[in-house]
Amino acid sequence: MRFAGCAPAWRPGEAGKKPSCLVVLDGRGGLISNSFPEDARQIAGAVAEHAEEGILVGVDAPLAVPNERGTRSIERVLARVSLPAYSASRRMFKGRPFAEELLAELQRVGVEYTDYPLPGQEGRWAVEVNSAAALRVLALERSGERNGGLDRRIKEAPEFRYRKGNKEGRAAALREAISILWDTPGLRLRTGGLTDDLGSEENVDLSRLEVTPQLSHAELDRIVGLVEATLAAYTVHRHWRGRDGSMVVGSGREGAVMLPAGRELYSLVAAGCREEGIPYV
Repeated sequence: MRFAGCAPAWRPGEAGKKPSCLVVLDGRGGLISNSFPEDARQIAGAVAEHAEEGILVGVDAPLAVPNERGTRSIERVLARVSLPAYSASRRMFKGRPFAEELLAELQRVGVEYTDYPLPGQEGRWAVEVNSAAALRVLALERSGERNGGLDRRIKEAPEFRYRKGNKEGRAAALREAISILWDTPGLRLRTGGLTDDLGSEENVDLSRLEVTPQLSHAELDRIVGLVEATLAAYTVHRHWRGRDGSMVVGSGREGAVMLPAGRELYSLVAAGCREEGIPYV
C-alpha cells in the first residue's frame, strides 16, 4: 500500500500555469519519491505508477464544491475551531473546479473519490485534506504545550505565512514548517537518490535545501508544494495506520476533509460539527 500527497495548482489563475507537487510514502511513512506534474493527467499518471498494490491519495484542494457561492459547511466548522480552511465556491472558479478534472483523471486510472477510507483497508482511493490545518495540528503536537484549553492554544498558535508576503517572511515560515515535518514521528523523509537541486523534476531532498530570501518567489512556491504535498501524504498515512488520531469532517459530495486529530482535538471539532449539523467520523 502506498500513500500519496498531492498539492495541486487548483486556485483560480494557477491551474495550467503552475506545477503541482506529488509526494509518495511507503507503508512505514518512508519517502519513495516526489515530483512536479504539470496538469491533472500528469498527476494521475504519476499516481498510477505507485498504485499497483493500492494507494491512498490525499488531495490538498477542495474535491467536492456543491455550493454556487459562499463557503462550504466544512469550512465553517474548521473556522469555528480556528483551523485554516479553504474558501471554495463554484462561482470563484467561473465554471468547473480544477478538482473535478483531477478526480476524473484519477478515476481513469482506477482511483476513486471517497470521504472515509477505513483504516488499514487496501484499495485505490482519493480524499480531501487540508495541509494548512494539518501543519497547525502538528505544530501544536510538537510543542507539547498543555496550558489552557485547546481552543485557546489553537487561536494563539502562530500562522505559517509561506504562501504570501515578502521573501524573508516566506523563507522563515518554510524553514519552520520543514523543521516540524522532520520532527514528526511516523515520517521518514530521507532516502537514497535525492538531490539538493530545487530545479530537478523529481526527488528533491527538503532537508538539503537552503531556504533563504535569496530564492525567487517561484522557487519558494516550489518548496511550498513539497511541504504541502508531504503534509497531505502524512495525513492519509496517519489515518490508514489508525494510530495517533484522525477524523473526517463532512461527507460525500457535500464536502469532506480529513485531519490529523488526537483525542482532545477530535472532541473540539466534533462539538463544532454538532452545532453546525455537519456529520463527522
